[in-house]
Amino acid sequence: MFTIENSQITNLRDLTTCHMACFTDSLATRLGRSYVQKTLEWFLENPNRFLFHITNNGRVVGYCGGFMPLKPGDGSSSGMLQYAFKQAIRGILKKPVLLFHPEVTQNYPFLWMNIKRKITGKAKPFKPVSDSKPFNQHVGLVVIGVHPDFRGQGLAQQLMTEFENKTKQFHQSEMVLSVKKNNQRAIKAYLNFGWTTREEHTKTFVMHKFI
Repeated sequence: MFTIENSQITNLRDLTTCHMACFTDSLATRLGRSYVQKTLEWFLENPNRFLFHITNNGRVVGYCGGFMPLKPGDGSSSGMLQYAFKQAIRGILKKPVLLFHPEVTQNYPFLWMNIKRKITGKAKPFKPVSDSKPFNQHVGLVVIGVHPDFRGQGLAQQLMTEFENKTKQFHQSEMVLSVKKNNQRAIKAYLNFGWTTREEHTKTFVMHKFI
Protein backbone atom coordinates (compact mmCIF):
# COMPACT_ATOMS: atom_id res chain seq x y z
CA MET A 1 0.00 0.00 0.00
CA PHE A 2 1.33 3.44 -0.96
CA THR A 3 1.18 6.21 1.63
CA ILE A 4 2.18 9.88 1.33
CA GLU A 5 3.92 11.37 4.36
CA ASN A 6 5.58 14.66 5.25
CA SER A 7 9.29 13.97 5.59
CA GLN A 8 11.09 14.31 8.91
CA ILE A 9 14.75 14.23 9.98
CA THR A 10 14.31 10.56 10.85
CA ASN A 11 13.41 9.82 7.20
CA LEU A 12 16.56 11.34 5.69
CA ARG A 13 18.56 8.13 5.56
CA ASP A 14 15.83 6.30 3.61
CA LEU A 15 15.19 9.36 1.42
CA THR A 16 18.90 9.45 0.56
CA THR A 17 18.83 5.79 -0.47
CA CYS A 18 15.82 6.46 -2.71
CA HIS A 19 17.41 9.55 -4.27
CA MET A 20 20.64 7.74 -5.10
CA ALA A 21 18.66 4.90 -6.71
CA CYS A 22 16.64 7.40 -8.76
CA PHE A 23 19.66 9.41 -9.94
CA THR A 24 22.58 7.01 -10.07
CA ASP A 25 24.72 9.17 -12.38
CA SER A 26 23.93 12.61 -10.95
CA LEU A 27 26.59 14.89 -9.51
CA ALA A 28 24.90 14.77 -6.10
CA THR A 29 25.09 10.98 -6.01
CA ARG A 30 28.71 11.02 -7.11
CA LEU A 31 29.54 13.46 -4.32
CA GLY A 32 28.39 10.82 -1.85
CA ARG A 33 25.68 9.83 0.57
CA SER A 34 26.52 12.50 3.16
CA TYR A 35 26.16 15.24 0.56
CA VAL A 36 22.82 13.94 -0.70
CA GLN A 37 21.47 13.61 2.84
CA LYS A 38 22.56 17.14 3.74
CA THR A 39 20.90 18.64 0.66
CA LEU A 40 17.66 16.86 1.52
CA GLU A 41 17.92 18.18 5.06
CA TRP A 42 17.92 21.70 3.57
CA PHE A 43 14.21 21.32 2.81
CA LEU A 44 13.42 20.78 6.49
CA GLU A 45 15.26 23.82 7.84
CA ASN A 46 12.87 26.60 6.84
CA PRO A 47 9.07 26.96 6.81
CA ASN A 48 9.09 28.15 3.18
CA ARG A 49 10.48 24.75 2.11
CA PHE A 50 8.93 21.30 2.22
CA LEU A 51 9.72 17.66 1.56
CA PHE A 52 7.37 14.70 1.40
CA HIS A 53 7.60 11.08 0.32
CA ILE A 54 5.69 7.95 -0.56
CA THR A 55 6.23 4.71 1.33
CA ASN A 56 5.37 1.13 0.44
CA ASN A 57 5.40 -1.23 3.41
CA GLY A 58 7.68 1.19 5.23
CA ARG A 59 10.09 1.67 2.32
CA VAL A 60 10.55 5.12 0.75
CA VAL A 61 9.79 4.66 -2.95
CA GLY A 62 9.27 8.22 -4.11
CA TYR A 63 9.74 11.77 -2.87
CA CYS A 64 9.37 15.43 -3.80
CA GLY A 65 10.79 18.70 -2.48
CA GLY A 66 9.94 22.33 -3.16
CA PHE A 67 10.11 25.83 -1.77
CA MET A 68 8.59 29.28 -2.04
CA PRO A 69 11.26 31.94 -2.79
CA LEU A 70 10.80 35.04 -0.68
CA LYS A 71 12.85 37.56 -2.69
CA PRO A 72 14.77 37.93 -5.97
CA GLY A 73 17.83 35.70 -6.06
CA ASP A 74 16.39 33.31 -3.47
CA GLY A 75 17.39 30.14 -5.33
CA SER A 76 17.37 26.51 -4.35
CA SER A 77 20.59 25.45 -6.10
CA SER A 78 22.84 28.00 -4.39
CA GLY A 79 21.04 27.55 -1.09
CA MET A 80 21.43 23.78 -1.08
CA LEU A 81 25.07 23.95 -2.13
CA GLN A 82 25.89 26.43 0.60
CA TYR A 83 24.02 24.38 3.19
CA ALA A 84 25.91 21.21 2.20
CA PHE A 85 29.21 22.95 1.39
CA LYS A 86 31.37 20.88 3.76
CA GLN A 87 29.96 17.64 2.40
CA ALA A 88 30.49 18.84 -1.18
CA ILE A 89 34.17 19.61 -0.51
CA ARG A 90 34.67 16.21 1.12
CA GLY A 91 33.09 14.54 -1.89
CA ILE A 92 35.37 16.41 -4.27
CA LEU A 93 38.46 15.56 -2.20
CA LYS A 94 37.51 11.89 -2.40
CA LYS A 95 36.93 12.16 -6.18
CA PRO A 96 39.09 15.05 -7.51
CA VAL A 97 37.93 14.35 -11.06
CA LEU A 98 34.62 15.94 -10.07
CA LEU A 99 36.40 19.32 -10.07
CA PHE A 100 36.00 19.21 -13.84
CA HIS A 101 32.33 18.24 -13.81
CA PRO A 102 30.31 20.93 -15.67
CA GLU A 103 27.99 21.48 -12.70
CA VAL A 104 31.03 22.10 -10.50
CA THR A 105 32.95 24.35 -12.88
CA GLN A 106 29.95 26.66 -13.28
CA ASN A 107 29.97 27.12 -9.51
CA TYR A 108 33.68 27.94 -9.18
CA PRO A 109 32.98 31.58 -8.10
CA PHE A 110 30.52 30.35 -5.47
CA LEU A 111 32.92 27.66 -4.23
CA TRP A 112 35.81 30.11 -4.01
CA MET A 113 33.67 32.63 -2.14
CA ASN A 114 32.79 30.00 0.48
CA ILE A 115 36.38 28.81 0.82
CA LYS A 116 37.55 32.40 1.30
CA ARG A 117 34.84 33.01 3.86
CA LYS A 118 35.91 29.91 5.82
CA ILE A 119 39.56 31.01 5.80
CA THR A 120 39.24 34.74 6.43
CA GLY A 121 35.68 35.30 7.55
CA LYS A 122 35.66 38.44 5.42
CA ALA A 123 34.22 37.34 2.09
CA LYS A 124 31.20 39.25 0.88
CA PRO A 125 27.90 37.34 0.64
CA PHE A 126 27.32 35.67 -2.69
CA LYS A 127 24.99 37.65 -4.92
CA PRO A 128 23.36 35.81 -7.84
CA VAL A 129 23.38 37.62 -11.16
CA SER A 130 20.13 39.52 -11.57
CA ASP A 131 18.27 39.26 -14.86
CA SER A 132 16.28 42.44 -14.03
CA LYS A 133 12.97 40.61 -14.35
CA PRO A 134 10.15 41.44 -11.92
CA PHE A 135 9.85 39.06 -8.98
CA ASN A 136 6.72 36.94 -9.18
CA GLN A 137 5.80 34.89 -6.15
CA HIS A 138 5.50 31.17 -6.88
CA VAL A 139 6.32 27.73 -5.52
CA GLY A 140 9.28 25.96 -7.09
CA LEU A 141 9.52 22.24 -7.72
CA VAL A 142 13.14 21.47 -6.85
CA VAL A 143 13.41 17.69 -6.87
CA ILE A 144 11.13 14.74 -7.58
CA GLY A 145 11.93 11.07 -7.97
CA VAL A 146 10.34 7.63 -8.09
CA HIS A 147 12.42 4.55 -7.32
CA PRO A 148 13.13 2.57 -10.52
CA ASP A 149 11.46 -0.52 -9.03
CA PHE A 150 8.16 1.33 -8.66
CA ARG A 151 7.88 3.38 -11.84
CA GLY A 152 4.78 2.99 -14.00
CA GLN A 153 2.48 2.61 -11.00
CA GLY A 154 1.14 6.16 -10.85
CA LEU A 155 3.45 7.41 -8.10
CA ALA A 156 4.65 10.41 -10.10
CA GLN A 157 1.04 11.55 -10.47
CA GLN A 158 0.51 11.19 -6.73
CA LEU A 159 3.61 13.24 -6.02
CA MET A 160 2.60 15.97 -8.44
CA THR A 161 -0.91 16.11 -6.96
CA GLU A 162 0.53 16.48 -3.48
CA PHE A 163 2.90 19.18 -4.75
CA GLU A 164 -0.12 21.11 -6.02
CA ASN A 165 -1.70 20.72 -2.58
CA LYS A 166 1.42 22.16 -0.96
CA THR A 167 1.31 25.09 -3.40
CA LYS A 168 -2.26 25.83 -2.36
CA GLN A 169 -1.22 25.73 1.31
CA PHE A 170 1.22 28.55 0.53
CA HIS A 171 -1.70 30.46 -1.07
CA GLN A 172 0.08 30.50 -4.42
CA SER A 173 -1.26 29.74 -7.89
CA GLU A 174 1.90 29.38 -10.00
CA MET A 175 4.31 26.43 -9.86
CA VAL A 176 7.72 26.64 -11.54
CA LEU A 177 10.49 24.16 -12.32
CA SER A 178 13.69 23.95 -14.34
CA VAL A 179 14.52 20.86 -16.39
CA LYS A 180 17.50 19.99 -18.58
CA LYS A 181 16.73 19.89 -22.29
CA ASN A 182 18.23 16.42 -22.65
CA ASN A 183 15.89 14.99 -20.00
CA GLN A 184 13.17 14.12 -22.46
CA ARG A 185 11.50 11.58 -20.18
CA ALA A 186 10.93 14.21 -17.51
CA ILE A 187 9.83 16.87 -20.02
CA LYS A 188 7.25 14.49 -21.49
CA ALA A 189 5.93 13.69 -18.01
CA TYR A 190 5.60 17.37 -17.06
CA LEU A 191 3.75 18.11 -20.30
CA ASN A 192 1.37 15.25 -19.54
CA PHE A 193 0.78 16.76 -16.08
CA GLY A 194 -0.25 20.08 -17.64
CA TRP A 195 2.98 22.06 -17.38
CA THR A 196 4.06 24.38 -20.22
CA THR A 197 7.38 25.95 -21.20
CA ARG A 198 7.79 29.51 -19.89
CA GLU A 199 11.43 30.20 -20.80
CA GLU A 200 14.18 28.55 -22.82
CA HIS A 201 17.84 28.77 -21.84
CA THR A 202 20.98 27.24 -23.33
CA LYS A 203 20.69 23.93 -21.49
CA THR A 204 17.36 24.10 -19.70
CA PHE A 205 13.68 24.85 -20.00
CA VAL A 206 11.79 26.72 -17.31
CA MET A 207 8.29 25.29 -17.10
CA HIS A 208 5.27 26.40 -15.12
CA LYS A 209 1.68 25.56 -14.33
CA PHE A 210 -1.16 27.55 -12.81
CA ILE A 211 -3.68 26.01 -10.43
